[in-house]
Amino acid sequence: QQRGTILFTGGGLALDPYAQYASLAIGKAGLRSLTYTLGAELEPQGIHVATVTIAGTVQPGTFFAPDLIAEQYWNLHTQAPGTWQREIVYR
Repeated sequence: QQRGTILFTGGGLALDPYAQYASLAIGKAGLRSLTYTLGAELEPQGIHVATVTIAGTVQPGTFFAPDLIAEQYWNLHTQAPGTWQREIVYR
């Protein structure tokens, strides 16, 4: 049986772009699009493709602490087929 998980890290600029960060926002939006298209292609083969879109600055001791964000990746990885999410927006 084939199965697996591919996880990406996205950024909030994919959802809320700013002119001064346009070049970065383009890349984040492209990665988000790749996640959705690759996910649709690979899901029938048992491969879960998803992204955690982090809309904030990663910093220990805050809501954006690395260990709290890591839990989101684990949550995506352990989802059962049929309940797969493509994206968790962490804000």
